[in-house]
Amino acid sequence: MQLEVYGDDKEGRIATSSLKRVDVNTDGIRIDPHPTNIMNIIIPNSTLGDDTIIHSWYSPITNTRTLEFRNDLPISLPSEILGKEIFVLLDKFEPINLAFLTGIQHKKVCLDIGHYRFIEHFTKQYLTTFFKHANLIQLNYHVCDLLFERLQLQNEFEFFDLLGLDLLVITKGKKGATFIFKENDTFQSIDQSPEMVAKVRDSSGAGDAFFATVIKEYAYCSKIDISFVTNTFKIANKASRDVISALGSRRI
Repeated sequence: MQLEVYGDDKEGRIATSSLKRVDVNTDGIRIDPHPTNIMNIIIPNSTLGDDTIIHSWYSPITNTRTLEFRNDLPISLPSEILGKEIFVLLDKFEPINLAFLTGIQHKKVCLDIGHYRFIEHFTKQYLTTFFKHANLIQLNYHVCDLLFERLQLQNEFEFFDLLGLDLLVITKGKKGATFIFKENDTFQSIDQSPEMVAKVRDSSGAGDAFFATVIKEYAYCSKIDISFVTNTFKIANKASRDVISALGSRRI
């Protein structure tokens, strides 16, 4: 079996070095000449006629790039998608990403904050400016206290209100997730727990699977309410359960 590291960059080299340190044979690893993708743009398309629903301009599975995001990240979008509502997915909060978000219109920004190291080197002012571009945030519960302390906030409701979010999802591993939104100007906080807990073979990719499903449902929902939360959690939890039941972060 050949393993692949998509990205000739620091992260790829760290991954390979880590494997070598524990005596894993890395002869089969291929280094892709491109840097790791730093942003995904997706466009809801209800006419695709398959389970994908959302079309990605960069596919990490097929390694197809129709829109290149590298260190020379464009501040403007290709003409064929100008004027369309797009969804921008980010789990890195570098200035180049902020420049992109500031320079485009008709966007929904979805952020995945899965670890404190994603944000520990940024100032309160910078993070606040960046996160105010967001419409949807998925936040791992391990990060909550540290993030709120950094932003000088008391709780998740202040966080939600400060940013003017549509939806905040706090993931809690085996305990499920909390969905926070506003309905009739009133905060709604709904805890969802899994009906069954899968045997974990490999937890890699569980959060990504959950996040991808939440975005898919968010992209097509007409209203965020209890019904949306219940249905979304059910589908997202199944996606995560399928991932952790198999080795590797993808199911083929």
